[in-house]
Amino acid sequence: MRFKSTLFLVFLLNAGIHTGANAQFVNNGSNIIIQNGASINVVGDFNNISGSITNLGNINVSGNWANADAQGVFTLPSSGLVTLNGANQNIGGTQKTVFPNLTLAGTGIKKLLVNTDVRANLDLADRELALEDKNFEVLGTTQTSLIFTTGFISTNLKGFLYRNTSSGATYTYPLGSNLSGSFKYRPVTVLTKDNLNNSIGLSFVEKDPSNEGFSRDAKRFDVNEVNPLFFYLLDQKTGTSLADFNFFYNNPLDGNFNQLVNWVKFNLWEKAGISNQQPVLGNPQYNQVMTYSTLQPVSLLSITMSSITPNNDPITIFNSFSPDGDGKNDKWEIKNIDLFPNNELTILNRYGSEILKVNGYNNANAWDGGSLNNGTYFYLLKVNINKEQKVYKGFITLLRND
Repeated sequence: MRFKSTLFLVFLLNAGIHTGANAQFVNNGSNIIIQNGASINVVGDFNNISGSITNLGNINVSGNWANADAQGVFTLPSSGLVTLNGANQNIGGTQKTVFPNLTLAGTGIKKLLVNTDVRANLDLADRELALEDKNFEVLGTTQTSLIFTTGFISTNLKGFLYRNTSSGATYTYPLGSNLSGSFKYRPVTVLTKDNLNNSIGLSFVEKDPSNEGFSRDAKRFDVNEVNPLFFYLLDQKTGTSLADFNFFYNNPLDGNFNQLVNWVKFNLWEKAGISNQQPVLGNPQYNQVMTYSTLQPVSLLSITMSSITPNNDPITIFNSFSPDGDGKNDKWEIKNIDLFPNNELTILNRYGSEILKVNGYNNANAWDGGSLNNGTYFYLLKVNINKEQKVYKGFITLLRND
């Protein structure tokens, strides 16, 4: 079925249009208006080659969805609904579609072949939305801009589900996977700390991190085992809000884990602060939750669960840095020191002379070595951790490569 005239379409759409079996809806340059209360029922594929649609009603599609128009198909006044009600269906084409509202229905898996947005609300119902390596962004900023019953979003090729936030509220990311042959539902909730605008994305990858460039053997000394089953990627595309990321998992099905770890720039798994492990009741898919609290916006951060030797020690001190202005390791950052502002740092040269003393050392104002020459220096760090005074001391090497 091909449409040529806006006026012709408005006349028909007010009465409702039903295409025949195995028909296609093809728009090749028309400006289409679907009035409030009107519906298009497409038994077949929907193909928007060019042109725009003002959707105030409903579009029901049983086949694949494709768009080749750079404007994203729908005009801004569109407030209607698109329902994908077939079996396995693809959302594709050469250009992104920005749906006004989208509902998944029917049977089978709905799969992204191109980056896709929904302007207001996404209803997964009981379906899987497979992002593969693509991104899906929910532009609506309310907690209920994404709803579901037993539906979930899979991202095994490192696609991202992005949600827009604008309130200090909890946003759910219903992430899961059937990749291993046994369904895993491992959602994440994100609680932002203010009312600013953000676009925060998550990806759940049901693969061994070692096979994806994050060796489980490269880890902090007191990390016994890094989760071999899956990991997450976190990305704050826009905004600066700090947030709590709550990761739900199954213990012991996933492993006897008690600490979140993240992959750091020194190419190892490091403790991701205090994880605050808690039991969760009432869901057969998961029974534990751990929390990661950000200290700065995250960018493509890899994070997963681990088991550690209990020692109440979230601090990691790296023994070298290279302040040569290349943007890599230019300052002496102490992992997780920002969580414990009640601290005192002293640095001495090899003769025992004090060259730096700071109360409340933090990574925002980390030491860059000043005008000191290459060499090895002694540090003494006193930190109050959970009402316990701990003392760290050792040597730090300053190495300029210029």
